[in-house]
Amino acid sequence: MQKIEIFRFNAKKDILSYFKPYFLEILNYANLDELFLHVKKIDPYFQPTTGFVKVNDVVVNTAEPLENLYEKFADKLVISPIDEKRAVLDLEINDDDFWEKFKPFEKFCDQADKEFYASLKPYFYADFVREYEPNFIGAAAIILAHHLYKKEKNDEIMRLINNKNGILIACKIDDFIFGGSEIYTEAIRFFKEILGIKEDETLKNELEKIKSLDKFKKFKIAVSDKIPVNLDKFRANFINLNNKFSCGFELLKVNEKLAFAFAFASKTIFNAFDSGADFLLASNEAEFYMFDTLSKKLEKFANRSLQDFYILRVSELIELENGKIPASLKEHTLKVNLV
Repeated sequence: MQKIEIFRFNAKKDILSYFKPYFLEILNYANLDELFLHVKKIDPYFQPTTGFVKVNDVVVNTAEPLENLYEKFADKLVISPIDEKRAVLDLEINDDDFWEKFKPFEKFCDQADKEFYASLKPYFYADFVREYEPNFIGAAAIILAHHLYKKEKNDEIMRLINNKNGILIACKIDDFIFGGSEIYTEAIRFFKEILGIKEDETLKNELEKIKSLDKFKKFKIAVSDKIPVNLDKFRANFINLNNKFSCGFELLKVNEKLAFAFAFASKTIFNAFDSGADFLLASNEAEFYMFDTLSKKLEKFANRSLQDFYILRVSELIELENGKIPASLKEHTLKVNLV
């Protein structure tokens, strides 16, 4: 028997939502649709939904085989609406915000295009940017714009997405939708290529440059990025924060408040601080800039202190491992203490 938690809320009766536990044999059901029907039988007040929900904060089709979900999430399934704030009855939501983002494109669309947009609802609600910037045009609208622009290169469509609330703040959502989001990633790549927006070299992961950690055997090192294969034998030294967001560096010139939200003011750097790590290792120069150079702004944004915590660049870690004291340590905003 596995414990499954399902979001419960009735907008007409309840003041607060809650998660109700159920104990079921997950693999006895083909998919969430079947599981929900069973829950309805044992709990008549539960209102099932079909289409899409979130499982452990990842958007999932209710027809997805439960075997696949079990493989990804093991026996922990926390099921919620695709937007808890818009819940109407249990897993059902009000999707007016989704259709509001369609209006600027409506005049370019026929019925088939409108139906295509309707199918993009999971991408809209999987996208975390809208939670920080309500004026963001939305992942679904960018995918629709890509679809329309390929049919007819329309300058007005380009103007709708080429602004501070459009493609400039779009971020990949592969980790937030089950099976990934290739269609959205392709749309972002397509428009950025047309606009000449190139990936910043400072965003490349440098962790693969580390060859040894003999002098850091007693240290716990927090990293936000995935640990590369070359560090497998040192895996015990690392606390992987498993962040799914970008560091926010590429958003600074467009929307500083949004950039700080993505810099995990209350997530990455403070998760590292709270994790018991001795320091956070920046996997690239962009992360170092966000988490050390701008640390005072991040402290103010999160209303927390990073006292006695610090950030190291990969290059600095390598120098220290080789017995050298990097001159750049003197320039850190968060002072380095290796004692």
